[in-house]
Amino acid sequence: MRKSNLKNLLLVLFIILIGCDKGDSFDNAARLRVKLTDAASLVIKEMHVDIIEISLFVTDSVNANGEWIALEYSGGEYNLLKLMNGKSVQLIDQYFPSDKKIKKMRIQFGNNNRIITNTDKPIQLQKVPEIADGLEIELGEIELMPNVITYVMIDINAALSVTESNGNWFLNPAARAFQENWGGSISGFVAPIEASSSIAIVKEETVLFTIPEPDGMFKFIGLEEGVWEIHIMAHPESLFRDTIFTDTLAAGEKKELTPKPIRLQLTTPEG
Repeated sequence: MRKSNLKNLLLVLFIILIGCDKGDSFDNAARLRVKLTDAASLVIKEMHVDIIEISLFVTDSVNANGEWIALEYSGGEYNLLKLMNGKSVQLIDQYFPSDKKIKKMRIQFGNNNRIITNTDKPIQLQKVPEIADGLEIELGEIELMPNVITYVMIDINAALSVTESNGNWFLNPAARAFQENWGGSISGFVAPIEASSSIAIVKEETVLFTIPEPDGMFKFIGLEEGVWEIHIMAHPESLFRDTIFTDTLAAGEKKELTPKPIRLQLTTPEG
């Protein structure tokens, strides 16, 4: 993906935390927690999603064909751009049978999804017909085990989830899913604050995006091993230059980039 295209990206992360606890009447039961986290945008000040239902498709020794189970969730609206760089809000905390294997998740969106641009103009997002019955996300097979906590991350990439056609804006979420203890992370700091930087990391077709915290900190989680291209992009109206470099992430590695901070340089008259 070209660097100019990265300037239009924003990232939304959903985190689903699935924890096992005591039970069956709550002996050997699993406990389910759902959190919402991480988002960013260059031109959008707010992005609100209206979630009304979350369900899991599960199998067990009795029902190998599986069934959809609605979770104990009353719905809510969330400004995802307040949940960046690891911040999260819990959506669900419930006990769940520990003999279940989770195959898929379905998220049902309401009708009050919207974005607010830098001009403070709210724009309603219409749902595309493909998600009329909910957004289904493949989870592979996650086995809930008694007294073992399992965390599952659901990542919705808003850069691929909001589109415009003939003056109408549409919500069509694109998502990935992974267990929280799977994969590595990349974190670092960027300066100066006057550059109003944003950060994107790219590996093949995967593009993740964030805006640093006020102190310049940024972080990406749930990353595959391999070579990642890191784009640190100054605001187009600033006098600072972008920088691009690559770094190799080992399986499960928690990498902290150096120098700390990564300092963007002023644009020269020739540059």
